[in-house]
Parts: sequence; structure tokens; C-alpha cells
Amino acid sequence: MKNNQFRLRLLPNYFKKIGIGILVLTILFFLLRRFNVISLDKTLVLTISSTGVIISLLLLAMSEERIEDELTNHIRLISFVSAFIMGSIFVIVKPYSAMLFDAEESYKSSASILIFMFVMYFMIFRFQLKKR
Repeated sequence: MKNNQFRLRLLPNYFKKIGIGILVLTILFFLLRRFNVISLDKTLVLTISSTGVIISLLLLAMSEERIEDELTNHIRLISFVSAFIMGSIFVIVKPYSAMLFDAEESYKSSASILIFMFVMYFMIFRFQLKKR
């Protein structure tokens, strides 16, 4: 009989520390520019900052928990699917809400949509882990 067990290939747990380190460095870089300690172009700083945040959130999302079992894998997959659906709904509803409320159509970059989806993933994942 074949083993139909599905196993996610995740990064080791210590990548969470690397992800948190990158996130802290990115926020520090952004704050240094904000308070004019370093003088760089605003667009360049925003691009570097958003890239750093996305990389750190990706490392945090794809790292194993200390205790990784089948239920944790199941919760992780449910959280990814839920975050993807919420991000898709956000992208679909945003233009209509802007038209409905006569708001100026603000350009949502792919980085902001990805960050929204990662935040939703972490919220759902942590809530489901606490609930189990």
C-alpha cells in the first residue's frame, strides 16, 4: 500500500530568527530615512523596505514551528488558502469600494497586497494554533 502522506518541505525553525532580523533591519532602515539620518531617494527606500518586509514575512511563513506535526501542517495549509482568498477578495472589491465612496483610486502595489495576505495568514494561523 502506498503512503499518501503529504509532507510540506519547510525551512528549519532557525529561519524565523533570520526573518525577524531582516524585519528589524528593514524597519530600522526605513526609520533612519524617515528621520533624515541617511539621505536617499524616497522611492528607493520604499522599494528596499517593502522588499525586505516581504522577504522577512516569507521566511517567517515558510519556517517550521518548534513542534511540527500533521495538525500544524493542516492548519498551515488552511491558513494559506484563507489568506489567498481574502487577498483575492480585497483586490476584487477595492476598485468598487473606491467608486462607491467617490474615493480617489489609490494604486495598490503588489507589495502591499502581498503584505496584506501575509498578515492575514499569520493572524489565521496563530488563532487556529491557539484554538487547537
